[in-house]
Amino acid sequence: MKKIKFALIVFVLLVFNACGPTQDEAISYNDGIMNIIDSLTIEHELLLDQIDGHNIDSLKLTHKLFSEKAKTSLERAKKIEGFADKKDFRNAALEYFTTMNYLADNEAKQMVEIMRKDSLQIPQSDVDEINKLAASFDETYGKVYDKILAAQIKFASEWKFKLEESKK
Repeated sequence: MKKIKFALIVFVLLVFNACGPTQDEAISYNDGIMNIIDSLTIEHELLLDQIDGHNIDSLKLTHKLFSEKAKTSLERAKKIEGFADKKDFRNAALEYFTTMNYLADNEAKQMVEIMRKDSLQIPQSDVDEINKLAASFDETYGKVYDKILAAQIKFASEWKFKLEESKK
């Protein structure tokens, strides 16, 4: 009798484990990735608000915060595993954070270095370079944002849940 009970318990556990992840787990997975994105977005927007260059100290500080947050976000994202043997959403998230880290260390850093000069001493060539860097930043960000958004929409569709815009 004990063998039958044990076999029944093992069978029930295997059946429940074989069902795979639930919709609630998929929502939690989505929310985990989006929480990392949302926390980076705060620093990203703070930097963009300071790009006008009127307050150099604020610009340097917000760039430093954005760069640090991009690095920690990338490290957090690297710890994310695939969901239900699929890695599309995870890979899109990794690409997003890798790109944001790159932008912080390249285009954003170069813009800040140019803007550190006294505004009366910035030649037209520097203004042109800032515009070129800003266009590159925007284009690169737009492409990677579109990819993460498409991956999120696909993930939500596969797991049959509705995406809601956060109020952050």
